[in-house]
Amino acid sequence: MTIRLTASAISGISVAIISLPFDNVKTKYMKMRKNKEGVYPYSGFLDCFAKSIKNEGVTGLWAGLSTYYMRIAPHAMITVLLQDFFHDMFTPKKH
Repeated sequence: MTIRLTASAISGISVAIISLPFDNVKTKYMKMRKNKEGVYPYSGFLDCFAKSIKNEGVTGLWAGLSTYYMRIAPHAMITVLLQDFFHDMFTPKKH
């Protein structure tokens, strides 16, 4: 059981690290408002991604990682543990 908990914790960390940059950019893109000239700051998702890196640096994509991990990791951990549980439950036993 300890190995499964460790594997699910590593899964949670991996999910948070890989998905946070996309979540940060998506949030910026969704919250953008027109400036004084009536123009949006981003022309699309990739433009938002590029401007985020330019303005905040690459590490800025992972701003809020600890908070995001606390929100995402339990979901990933529970998913992995349930998948293992159901796999063991419904896989025929070899004699």
